[in-house]
Amino acid sequence: MAANCSVVEEWRRQPRYWPCTEPGYNPQVVRYREIQPSARLRPFVSALWLLEQDGEDVTPQRIVPDGHPELILNWDQPFEALHDRQWHGQPRCFFAGQIDGPLILRPRGRARVLGIRFHPDGAARIFAQPMHELCGRFTPVEDLSTQLSRRLQDALGSPDPMQAVEAALLTADQTSRGGDRLITEAVRKITVANGCSDVASLARDLGLSTRHFERRFHAAVGLAPKVFCRIHRFTQVFRVLGEPSREWVETAIRCGYYDQAHLIRDCKSLSGGTPAILLGEDADLARHFYQRFDMSHSSKTTGRNSA
Repeated sequence: MAANCSVVEEWRRQPRYWPCTEPGYNPQVVRYREIQPSARLRPFVSALWLLEQDGEDVTPQRIVPDGHPELILNWDQPFEALHDRQWHGQPRCFFAGQIDGPLILRPRGRARVLGIRFHPDGAARIFAQPMHELCGRFTPVEDLSTQLSRRLQDALGSPDPMQAVEAALLTADQTSRGGDRLITEAVRKITVANGCSDVASLARDLGLSTRHFERRFHAAVGLAPKVFCRIHRFTQVFRVLGEPSREWVETAIRCGYYDQAHLIRDCKSLSGGTPAILLGEDADLARHFYQRFDMSHSSKTTGRNSA
């Protein structure tokens, strides 16, 4: 099976990424980069990403909701997650279901991770389980699909991990029940509207009752449609803040919030902190969340009223 050249070549072009020996290298810093999926993966995969941390720093890190479930493959020590005030180790290869609030992680040592970020409804094309049953959980892949688990484990030891992961995902997609096309269209409409969608109107446009639409959306995406809209609206805040001379009040209105206070309440609920706190956490994994929206460090920290 031919792999997408850009993906495999990107992997091969980074032989020093693990470990990095360049001057000024800081082993305590989390290093992160994204790779675009091949054309065959794009219908259900949003991005592939690589993360590395070589140091022994165990500072807790914040993950914020973005409306995308993920597959996580660990070469080295998996992270630990804080739950009920206790730290629990994550599996080596697992599916991370949707979250609707902040997630606190910390490394247990050297971390080398490959992540597959699905489209909001993309994981439903790979796994038979309803997505809402996997929401807020780290489920070992072997508990969901023994065949996919075996292929992904083999991929970690492959000379071309990206190619092997792609082949595993495509095989799983070809043998699955497929996705829900109406919900794919619903996700597209919500995305175009930047999360400012009326659920009842959306259901009516798709020819479904509101209750039936909510049930199907919940099963395919893992979140209630109103919660997904809220999360998607939240992600737009960081995109708008990346524009020149953008202030918090203007950002709130443009992103569909009633006012700045409404934005802050939503941010606290979804991320556990205010926007200003998130933007100030330069060592935090949450930084990679808003860096996806092309924000420069200078645009994040200057020329704005605090929020």
